[in-house]
Amino acid sequence: MQKLHFAVLMLFCALLVVAGPVFAGNGSYLDTIYQASDDGTANFDDSQCTPGVDCPEDQQCVGEDCAAPTCEGDECKPACEGDDCKPTCEGDECKTTCESGKCPAGQECVDGKCVPTAEAKLKSMLERIENVLNRLITRLMNKLLGINVKIKVVEAKKVVPPPEPKPEEPEQPAKPPADPPNQPTEPEKPAEPEKPAEPEKPAEPEKLAEPEPPAANEYRELTNFEEAKKLAKEKDQPIMMVFSGSDWCGWCKKFQAEITSQPAFQNYAKDNMQTFIADFPRTTQQPAELERQNQALMQQYGVTGFPTVLIVDADGKVIKKTGYIEGGAENYVNHLKSIIE
Repeated sequence: MQKLHFAVLMLFCALLVVAGPVFAGNGSYLDTIYQASDDGTANFDDSQCTPGVDCPEDQQCVGEDCAAPTCEGDECKPACEGDDCKPTCEGDECKTTCESGKCPAGQECVDGKCVPTAEAKLKSMLERIENVLNRLITRLMNKLLGINVKIKVVEAKKVVPPPEPKPEEPEQPAKPPADPPNQPTEPEKPAEPEKPAEPEKPAEPEKLAEPEPPAANEYRELTNFEEAKKLAKEKDQPIMMVFSGSDWCGWCKKFQAEITSQPAFQNYAKDNMQTFIADFPRTTQQPAELERQNQALMQQYGVTGFPTVLIVDADGKVIKKTGYIEGGAENYVNHLKSIIE
């Protein structure tokens, strides 16, 4: 709908430009309509014509279209002279002043007279413009396009701003109790500061696990070489050092199963020597200190294969180097006797 109104407005402007010369001059269509409106003779009813524009010659004329008066100069005499001219009112009947608030609607009292207000004048002018435009556009559209267009001038209304919201009243603070307590409450005691944590003692280096003291005349396999030397000195005995790979060396497993685990060997060893085992497992994790000790002994004595058996004195001096011998535990005991005794 807005596009249609815009198109009609543009068409109207174009028609005014094209038809300007036709209606230009003192006798233009708009001048005639304004003049007729001012004289009170213009009729904007669509069923009638406009005087001086498209009405028949026998109807009332407007402005310059009217013929000259029938008399001139002295020939034109007033309707009455002297006492013959009587006023239409006398005394209190003739009132030339007005009172404020008693003028008709749309008028106001100015200098003792009721005159139209500025708003009434503006409204009247808008109505006249509206009627003139409607009349002109309707005739043009009917003649050119056969479209009936009507313009409505809308009176602007005053915009009343919405009332401002009233500020909310602040809440009143709560009243203190009427009867305060007789005794003031004791303040809470501050919490005692926590004692700083004692620094942790540095971890002591790992020591080789010392086995429980064995019963008298019990066979033992020592893993601490210093302990083995100490016991050997106390009992004046040699030490049998066994370098082994207990979980991966086949000959080492055979040596343990056929000799060191047999009663014949253990009964001889517990009374005649100290047995020390330096093990080098691959699947079992040893304490770091024990691993360092065994590595140092292997380098010190030049051990290159397993099992290696060394017979040393209480100071660690090598007496005899040997290894696995077939024949079982009793045969191995005889082999040891030949070395020690």
